[in-house]
Amino acid sequence: MWHGPPAHARVHGQNAHSPFHPIGKTPPQEIPFFGGALLLAGCATTLTLRDLNNFILKNEFAPAAEQVEKHKKSYGEKNALLYYLDRGMLLHLANQYADSNQALENGKRIAKELFTKSVTAHLSTFLINDLMTPYYGEDFERALIFVFSAINYAAQNQGEAALVECRQLDSFFRALPFDGERSAYQDDAFARYLAGLLYEDRGETNDAYISYIKSLEAYDAYAKFYKTPRPPKLVEDAFRSARRLGFSDKMADIQRRWGPAPPPLPATEETGEVVLLHYSGLGPEKVDSFFEISVYKGWPYVEQVNTKSQDDTQVEQARAVMRSLAADKMVRIAFPKYRRNAVRIRNVEVQSGSTTVRGDLVEDVGAIAVRNLEDRVLRTRAKAISRAVVKYLLSQQIASTVEKNGDENLGFIVRTILQAASAATEVADKRSWRTLPDQITMARLSLAPGPQTLIVRFLDAQGLFIETREIKNVAVTQGKKTFIIVRTAV
Repeated sequence: MWHGPPAHARVHGQNAHSPFHPIGKTPPQEIPFFGGALLLAGCATTLTLRDLNNFILKNEFAPAAEQVEKHKKSYGEKNALLYYLDRGMLLHLANQYADSNQALENGKRIAKELFTKSVTAHLSTFLINDLMTPYYGEDFERALIFVFSAINYAAQNQGEAALVECRQLDSFFRALPFDGERSAYQDDAFARYLAGLLYEDRGETNDAYISYIKSLEAYDAYAKFYKTPRPPKLVEDAFRSARRLGFSDKMADIQRRWGPAPPPLPATEETGEVVLLHYSGLGPEKVDSFFEISVYKGWPYVEQVNTKSQDDTQVEQARAVMRSLAADKMVRIAFPKYRRNAVRIRNVEVQSGSTTVRGDLVEDVGAIAVRNLEDRVLRTRAKAISRAVVKYLLSQQIASTVEKNGDENLGFIVRTILQAASAATEVADKRSWRTLPDQITMARLSLAPGPQTLIVRFLDAQGLFIETREIKNVAVTQGKKTFIIVRTAV
């Protein structure tokens, strides 16, 4: 069974919001030359990240989803994926699970189509910036579509459909292309953990065991790359499922690889289990990172880029101009980097009667985002440098052509305008799934069947209480798992 954040939950404590920036509106048509992009600089959606954050702070998720729908056109055709992701997440938090899944399914389809489409370089993309291309999402963003879809199905007691999402995520990771640079994000430990719980809830012990082992292995990588420790209860889950299957050798292997299992949870045949998922903080934001480089030093990056179609001609022209220019001319480069928002609430403590447990970090979305982008920073920089150098060289070529025709003053004006246009359009692609949390923690309680009241205390990094919520009438079923979502944004 499933319970989202109920309307009658009592909240104690104060929240504060963080400033955000609007997403730029993408133009409907590609501009064949970067000077035209100056006309687009002022276009922006009226639904800002600050607006969405204010809704989230108040737990007003349904009104926020309505605002996203109202501003659908403002996202633009090239940002269609972001519209469906924002709407899908807000509906997920609003307990409108069927509608959320419909939005996420559309997002999943768009992301797959854009990612698998044959990549052909476009003149507008190469000469202006990456905002001219449709956004198909970061690897971890596309993976999390499956995770939240699975949670939605579990909320509707559609366990098999939830597991289909988990299997599709496995296929997603196996289909990721390998271009010689292995990303740290090759599997999702939380998704495997969730799959194990869902399999076990349906009595499919063998599949649960496999998922728990894969989750443990993935958390080994999480500890290395994201400093995310292995949830202690996961070892007991794997050990318990191996014992039920009679895998004595596997039980010994689990203890050898991951240490002694913690004290076992009470038998689920006599109790039910509440699994509380706490989405905390605001997801990381992409921001511009600028640096300058000389044309001479930047040119090797241009030579590394494999261009196609019209870009071939532009690069060949740039090569010709390069030979006649001085080597000390500087160009400005922009590429994205993630900036994490400050998070005050870091964990939860959940109490029901005499049972009290604290949550474990199961998914550090912010850390994954930062590392995922860092893993491809060299490729990102190479493209940014090559684009800036080619734009600079082309502006010089055009101005020189005008001057050769006998009008030096006009040539100076053209050169000045084109260089200004080049600088104005040198911005990084800062698009991202802006309604994601920064972290996900999980707290699990074994409770007697029947309606239960939960006291949820939110803690800071030092373990001090910041806020308390009371959730009443949580239906606990013998031998089954009841999932609950709570959301904080400070």
